[in-house]
Formats: sequence, structure tokens, C-alpha cells
Amino acid sequence: MSKRNVALIILTGLLLGLGCGTLGPVAALAVVAVVVAVSVILCRYEVAVFILAAFGVIDTVLRAFGGALGSVWDELFFILLVMLWIFKWIANRKDEGFKTSPMDIPLFIFISAMIICLIINSPDYSIALEGFRAIVQYMLWYFVVIQLLRGEKTAKGVTTFFVIVVGLLALHGIYQYIIGVEMPAGWVDQNEAGVRTRVYSIFTSPNIFGSLLTLASPMAISLAVVNKNTKGKILFAIIVLCMMASLVFTSSRGAWIGFAVAIGIYVLLKDKRLIIPCIVCVVLVVVAVPSVGNRISYMLSPEYIESSLKGGRLVRWITGLKIFANQPVFGIGLGHFGGAVAINHDLQTIVDTEVVKTFYMDNYWLKTAVESGIVGFSAFAALMYSVVVNGFRTMKIASTKLSRELSTGIMAGLCGVIVHNFFENVFEVPMMTSLFWMFVAVVMNIWYYEYKKINN
Repeated sequence: MSKRNVALIILTGLLLGLGCGTLGPVAALAVVAVVVAVSVILCRYEVAVFILAAFGVIDTVLRAFGGALGSVWDELFFILLVMLWIFKWIANRKDEGFKTSPMDIPLFIFISAMIICLIINSPDYSIALEGFRAIVQYMLWYFVVIQLLRGEKTAKGVTTFFVIVVGLLALHGIYQYIIGVEMPAGWVDQNEAGVRTRVYSIFTSPNIFGSLLTLASPMAISLAVVNKNTKGKILFAIIVLCMMASLVFTSSRGAWIGFAVAIGIYVLLKDKRLIIPCIVCVVLVVVAVPSVGNRISYMLSPEYIESSLKGGRLVRWITGLKIFANQPVFGIGLGHFGGAVAINHDLQTIVDTEVVKTFYMDNYWLKTAVESGIVGFSAFAALMYSVVVNGFRTMKIASTKLSRELSTGIMAGLCGVIVHNFFENVFEVPMMTSLFWMFVAVVMNIWYYEYKKINN
């Protein structure tokens, strides 16, 4: 054992002993844990990104048991990462400077468009500012994460950790299905039969849990493909199956569509010959699992359309389009209709001479158009286009199998989430927005190092 390790053990023992005598054993252990964590992160600062990869679990636990910390921990953690970035920049200034990527300008353009909408059209400035924060704040993770990550090995480590965390949540979802976890009556249309339960793991919505599984599943497939160890391949293959099963049990049609797009993109990028087997698998699932077949067939029935026009997605989309048509350029104002901010403030607006209380639009693209008009919608569409295009460019220039597989799996998952946003306000959930932009940063981190190889 080296003298350095002996010194660390002695120092830890002293801290623990002093802490137990003055603070008590629990508080002393907490202090030592924080000191050790800070020491590890300062030595390997990219480890901090692993905490962000477990955002959903940490956020749920802290909101349930952390008191006031539960509502501010992510902001505090963001500040910590910024400080860590500054430390890294000072400590390793000669080795690695400020990283830039093709996603920087599209993000700045989108944020600028939101600022313009905020300045020009804010019926209630405090609400608009809150709406702006809800849209922009979690995008900022991208700028910090890309600076902290290193090469492809770090990208693989973060992705692997995220996939394992979601895999455990998928197992929990399967357990919920087995025990028939109770669900609110509103999660299934009263005219719909055959849905015994909808799983949601530790979250409050099966749709968001389905979106998380959609994001993670293609990454798990990539890790199974790239893993050189047979046991590793089997482990990730099992995780993929658990994720798919749990996704089926969410009964989230929007997530199913997003997942289908994600897997379709993955297959097209990997081997087009797999398209027909994938279609056959989908047909078998629809036929073999009654709840899936019933859920899809009901969605295509006249009864569903009638029900949806009364109080479902269709009437919400029609209402949103009417509001957008009345104020098409800059919209009704950030945070003023269609999302959490408007609901928290109990806002309402006039549609066809009727006063309509706000609701979740169940379509983040339309919600963006309603609140920020053509200006905001165009900027958002250009931003999503940039994510897709730059992700595909990263796959093309990837020089190793690991980089290529990681970028393919991550991009497929990101595309699935982008599509799911057409049927759900996925980006209204801090966890999903944070994870989305974290993985955009992971892909652009791969691009950065591959681009350096080409130009050196």
C-alpha cells in the first residue's frame, strides 16, 4: 500500500473520529461521504455527470424525503457543475481548452428567440419569465456536460450507468404489472377494455416512464452489440427485454410510437435487412398481447375519435390550433397556455368567444407554437433538426466501433423522444429535458474528439 493511500486512510479515520465525537455518527458519516465524493470528482471531474444520468431517481427521492432541498437540488447541482468546469479549465488549461460543437449556435439561436418572445409579448411578465425558465433552464446542462466529459470511454461509462439505472426501473415496472398496481381511472378511457393496469415505476406518469424507456432502449441495444464480453452482451440483452416489456406495460401509445421510430432509425442505420423481422415482431406483439392490440385498435375506432373530441387529445389540439391562429407571430406568451406554468397559475383564455381554462396540450410542438408563435416554433423545429443532423454527422465521422455504436444508439433514442413530443409534453418534465440535452452533449463530445482526430 502506498504512503498516499495510508495517509488518506488515517485522515479519513481522524475525520470520522472527530465527527462522531462532535456531530454524532450519522452526521459524521455524511461529512466523510461528501469529502470523499468531492475528492473523487475533483480528481475525475467527469464522474459528476453520472449523477445527472440518475436524475430521475435522485429527483424523485429528494422531492419525497428531502424537504426544501427537493425543489432546488438541480439548480444547486448545476451551479456545482459550473464551478467544477471552472476548476477543470484552470487545472487542465494546457491539456484541454473550451470545447465548441455544431450545436452551440442552434441553441443560442433558440434561446435568443425565446428572449425575443419574452420581451415583445408578455401579458404577465412574471409568468412569462417563469415560462422562459421552464423552457430554457434545462437546456443549459448541455453546455456544462460537454465541457466535463472526456473521450469515448467516458461517453460509454455515462451511457452504461444510465442504461443500468433505467434497467432497474424497468424491472420495477414489470413488478408493478405482476402485482397489478393501482392506477387512476383517468389513465384509461371508460370505453376501453382490456387494460388491467399501467405501470409507471417511481414516476407519476406512465407516459413519461415510457419516454424514458424509449430514450434508453436503443442505447442498451448498442451496448449489447459493442460489448466484447459474452456475459456483458447477455446482461444488456436482458436489460433490453426488460425495458421493452415495461414499455408495453405502460400502455403509452405515444411512447410506443416514439419507440417504433427509435428502433426503426436504429435498424435503418445498422442493417436494413432487419426491417422485416422487426415488423414481424411488432405484429406478433400486437396479436399475442391483447392489451396492446386492444389499445391500438381502440385508437383507430370511431369511439376513440368521438371521446377524444369531447375531452381528449384531439379537442386539445384543435383548441391549441385556434389559439395559434389568433396570435400566430409571437404566440399568446411564454408560460400562458398548454403547460405546467399556466396550470399552476390557473390561467385561461378566450377561444371562439368562450373562456377556456388551460390544460396540458399533450403535444409539446403545438404548445411551443401556441405560446411563442411562428418565431418560437420555427426556432424549436430548427433546433431539433440540428440535433438530428449533427448526430448523424457524428456517426459518419466516428472512427471506432464504440463511438459509432454509442452515437447510433443515443441518436435513435433522442429521435424517439423528439417524436414522442408530438403526443405528450415530454419536455415539460425536468428529468426528460435534462437527460435529453445531457445525451446531446455526449454525442457532441464524441464529435469533438473525432473532429480533432481528423484535423490533427
